[in-house]
Amino acid sequence: MKRFLISTVLRKSAWFLVFSLFSSVPSGAAVEKKKRRTASIHRVVARSTPSPLGTIRGGPWTAPTYANSTSGDNADGEDLNVRRAAVEALGPFNGSVVVVDPSDGRILSMVNQKMGLGRGFQPCSTIKVSVALAALGEKLIEPQSRLQLNGRRMVLTHALTHSNNYFFATLGEKLGFEKVSFYAHQFGYGEKAGLGIRGEEPGRFPSSPPSNGGVGMLANFGEEIKQTPLQLAALMSAIANGGTLYFLRYPRAPEEIAYFSPRIKRQLDIQRLVSGITPGLRDAVESARHTRPPGGGDRR
Repeated sequence: MKRFLISTVLRKSAWFLVFSLFSSVPSGAAVEKKKRRTASIHRVVARSTPSPLGTIRGGPWTAPTYANSTSGDNADGEDLNVRRAAVEALGPFNGSVVVVDPSDGRILSMVNQKMGLGRGFQPCSTIKVSVALAALGEKLIEPQSRLQLNGRRMVLTHALTHSNNYFFATLGEKLGFEKVSFYAHQFGYGEKAGLGIRGEEPGRFPSSPPSNGGVGMLANFGEEIKQTPLQLAALMSAIANGGTLYFLRYPRAPEEIAYFSPRIKRQLDIQRLVSGITPGLRDAVESARHTRPPGGGDRR
């Protein structure tokens, strides 16, 4: 597995984000709590409801939390060691894990291929990675800048570690919808991440600020966005390799693997920005590992 692990810190960050976004549907209570935290800014009306028997029935979440996520998968061409690790990490949750070699864009394993290739999901807090890079790229903040929020001053690392909604809603409002949209599209939102991958959907990025909370809600919770597991995997791979956004490719036959060659979609001007988000991503992984019980809370 060493051949695709560019950096231990970045690998862990990418793994956490890809796995956690699609590994478990959050409880209605968790969604309600997250939306209440932003209500004073956006006057958001929470729409989710409590969930009996591990299933969300309300809001946009209607899928069961637990399922056999390998059902229907075809593992031809996959790295079976990587697949075993991904299946073990996902455990009993209804979700998708996409593992990509960041040096060339090859998909090494995709657990729950139907979900992985589907229309996507509201990204919740993983949108904050894109917004953080946009804010750094526009020099709106520096990594150690302290943003004044409700009587306290907060730096980016703390905001990423604790997924602070006020911080990223404020960044979104300062950036404006056009800038948030520009960077999101550069990072692959709203387009297919793969090249010639049968059944892949392009997800969705809104053409105007969401009616529910505007650009602030979009920037901290991904309102009206449909993000696919492949899109998130491609972005995190680009962060891990310093800025090359590859077309993801999924070779299945032995000859496709033997003659595999990477295809670059675009170069992202983020190499100088990555160090600004790495500490927060690393701390988010480490704090989640030590403080969240298995299967508990909002794992997005």
